[in-house]
Amino acid sequence: MIKASVRNRFKPNEHFDFKYLKSFFKPVINTLLRNFSICNSKNRIVGTLDKSEYIELSKMISAPSFIVKGIVEKFLKNLIYFEKFLRSGKFKSRHSSEERYRYIRIYLHKIYRIAPVFDYTRAKQNLKILHEHLDSRQFWPQFTTQIAVVIYVTDKIEKDNNYSKNLMQKNLRVLCSCSAYAFHRTRNFLHIS
Repeated sequence: MIKASVRNRFKPNEHFDFKYLKSFFKPVINTLLRNFSICNSKNRIVGTLDKSEYIELSKMISAPSFIVKGIVEKFLKNLIYFEKFLRSGKFKSRHSSEERYRYIRIYLHKIYRIAPVFDYTRAKQNLKILHEHLDSRQFWPQFTTQIAVVIYVTDKIEKDNNYSKNLMQKNLRVLCSCSAYAFHRTRNFLHIS
């Protein structure tokens, strides 16, 4: 949903289709994560973008800038809440492979709900493949690192003509609350380029 401040820009008597607004959500988030940084120099999520970035983003999508700004600010707020949740939680390790897969799939789905920038069905298949490799090597990185690697591989494999660029790695790491060291260490260990 769009912020109340965005809704209030329309007069109460005016009919406005909010399904129209929802149709912009996926293209805005995809373009944002592929072209603009959502973190500062300390790898913390920013609360908002610069005015010039909103203008450029709205031109890239061909949408009004106030719609783009509302979507981006709502997305960033949800991402900050999700990151706080991940940082505050005490997560137990799962012992069986089915439990680990189910546990990580749940968080993969939560990230997909916040930012639908990858093919979720393909990501679940890639997660199974990743777990087979990790199990054979007896190497189990944190679940946020596993999610980041799965999304990275899924995005790299995906042949989507709408977006010529891959997701920015720093945006992906911030989205999954994964450190750069752990992300690159896991990629190097599994020989993922």
